[in-house]
Amino acid sequence: MAEAPKSPHDRGSFPFPPGPLGGCPEEYRRRRAECPLGPVTLPSGDEVLLATAYDDIREVLAGASFSRNLRYPGAPRMLPGEALGDDPHALTSMDGPEHARLRRIVQGAFTPRRAEAWRPDVQAIAEELLDGVVAAGPPTDLLASYAFALPVEVTCRLLGVPAKDSGLFRAWSDTLLSLTPGGAGERRRAAAEFGAYVDDLVAGHRHAPGNDLIDALIEARDEGDRLSEAELGRMVRGLIVAGHETTAHVIARGVLTLLRHPAELAALRAGPGLVPDAVEEILRLQIPGHGALLRVATADATLPSGATVARGRAVLAPMVAANQDPVRFAEPGRLDIHRANNKHLSFGHGPHFCLGAHLARVEVQTALETVVRRLPGLALAVPAEELAWTTGSRVCGLRRLPVTW
Repeated sequence: MAEAPKSPHDRGSFPFPPGPLGGCPEEYRRRRAECPLGPVTLPSGDEVLLATAYDDIREVLAGASFSRNLRYPGAPRMLPGEALGDDPHALTSMDGPEHARLRRIVQGAFTPRRAEAWRPDVQAIAEELLDGVVAAGPPTDLLASYAFALPVEVTCRLLGVPAKDSGLFRAWSDTLLSLTPGGAGERRRAAAEFGAYVDDLVAGHRHAPGNDLIDALIEARDEGDRLSEAELGRMVRGLIVAGHETTAHVIARGVLTLLRHPAELAALRAGPGLVPDAVEEILRLQIPGHGALLRVATADATLPSGATVARGRAVLAPMVAANQDPVRFAEPGRLDIHRANNKHLSFGHGPHFCLGAHLARVEVQTALETVVRRLPGLALAVPAEELAWTTGSRVCGLRRLPVTW
């Protein structure tokens, strides 16, 4: 089965530079218009196909003909050496019955009801943090003092992690999320230190049980089946990384977006009931992850665009590209907090849909509603064009968010 025709411009190296103000890479828009499925070279040197159209990406994520199982010899890799996402026993690297088994065991800890039960605690954390921000007075780096501090504190309380250790797992996360080809040694060291830390953490919970998520995961079972020690450790490590890194950057990006759109900010202040829809639009427009997890075709497949993928070919299907497809979203680059039928793919789609999506929504909704209400004079302390953004990582985020009020 033939693959999609190749444009003379469709070869390139991933990751692509972000757009203005950390936005979606312009290369995705160009490719979507010229050739929605074309080759790209990863930092590992492996060539894979890059999907850029919403319907194609959704189809790849759905999992029917595409697998996250990259455990076979010669499988494509994002980076040379070991990297986040390569662990063959991680939930994100499984398919079929073994993946369904793990999801069944743990999904009860991540229901909408459980997430909503945490809303009062998240609200209290947000208020407490802003009390400190207001007491210290302007200006402040809202990324450090609020956007990062809130999900870190939530993660610590949710998992029973000592708050004093938050700096450690933020440093480990930054290293593990790096896309620097030469950083394999640092990633191995961070993974080993992180793994030992989590093993000790779990052992402490077994010795002195409490009432947090780690305890719930220790007790979680499905028809008598339960997590092994290794599975439990991987689950906790994944929750620590996912629980603070991306949520923090969405909060910071959300604040920046609202400050750059005063009419929408005013509407949100006047109608707090708009917050859930506004957050969905921010999630669509400001997803901080510009990449994706690789998937391999398990059979010859034809995507909705008409492009074909041969069996065994790897595909990169970034959600950020799907969220900017004008076929699915009218004026995709425009913030529209009233956008209807906003079926963005920021939490993925299909079997690997983000387990923590409900809690992330609670955190972002609470964080934005509270800061908008508590700081009515909030404004950037520097021109938006002077803000610095991270590079060389799976997450594209602000380095600082200086604000005043």
